[in-house]
Amino acid sequence: MIKPTDPNLVEEASRWVLKMRENAGSATERRAFQAWLAADPRHLPAYRHAESVWNSFDASEPTAGEPLLANARCQFREARKQNQRSRHARLRRSALVVLLAVSAPLAWQWLNSAEYRTGKGQRLAITLSDGSQIELNTDTRLLVNYAWQTRQIILERGEAQFTVAHDPQKPFEVVAAAGKIRDIGTRFNVCHWQGRIAVSVLEGEVDVSTASSTHSERLAAGNQISYDPRGTMARQTVFDAAAVTAWRKDLLVFDKVSLTDVLAQLSRYHDVELKLADPTLGAMKVSGDFPSKDLAAALAVIAAALPVKVAPESSGAIVLKR
Repeated sequence: MIKPTDPNLVEEASRWVLKMRENAGSATERRAFQAWLAADPRHLPAYRHAESVWNSFDASEPTAGEPLLANARCQFREARKQNQRSRHARLRRSALVVLLAVSAPLAWQWLNSAEYRTGKGQRLAITLSDGSQIELNTDTRLLVNYAWQTRQIILERGEAQFTVAHDPQKPFEVVAAAGKIRDIGTRFNVCHWQGRIAVSVLEGEVDVSTASSTHSERLAAGNQISYDPRGTMARQTVFDAAAVTAWRKDLLVFDKVSLTDVLAQLSRYHDVELKLADPTLGAMKVSGDFPSKDLAAALAVIAAALPVKVAPESSGAIVLKR
């Protein structure tokens, strides 16, 4: 993914497209262009994208609601039809400058958009263009959408911890289902799993709002709030930070959690069906620290603590029974 440090990269690449179109035969321009490409690994992909944008303007139709862009496209096409270089070349340059002004924000957003995902049992740490850091837990998918004035992450499923670089000019927000978490310079964890979204603040503060709430909830460090897919929020509670962040150490920490829920948590990390021979076993409580990536070890701890046996089936499923 290309991560320009500022929007000027898009404008710079676009101007090089214009220069190469007008002065492609100039040895001086070619040398300068090659030097620019070699100066930064981001330059070549940025140039290629800018070039594709210009090409699309020549072929695509203006869309409703884009009068400035439509007018520039028309000017550009008209100039391209002419063989004269003087007045029409100036017209083409003017049109491209307008296109640059209109399209640069969109192109910059494109360059700063990406999708990240992890499979079961995987973790992934990423650093965004502004220095913010995100660590993805198992079976997680999120979208990064950085625009000129906003920084937005869409957590479609799974769990992630966010350490946000403070920038009062560009709010940082995480969207999960019907809720939105706005950072106020902080570190927080969001878990989007089994129809529930839990927000846990580790440092600083966040504001949490949902589609069905009339006001946002200010959440301070040490507090947690959850909501359902419709946006109905529960009350704030305190939480055990060590337990919430244990996944970053490949651990699952349970304190009197039902066996049903423990098996569901283990299933997040492994492509193995875990079953109970008797549904009543699911009510038994489990406490302790369990390795998330070592299923056999985790089940052995459960079998040692509870009156259950672990029985693999020929299908590959694992059954817990008395």
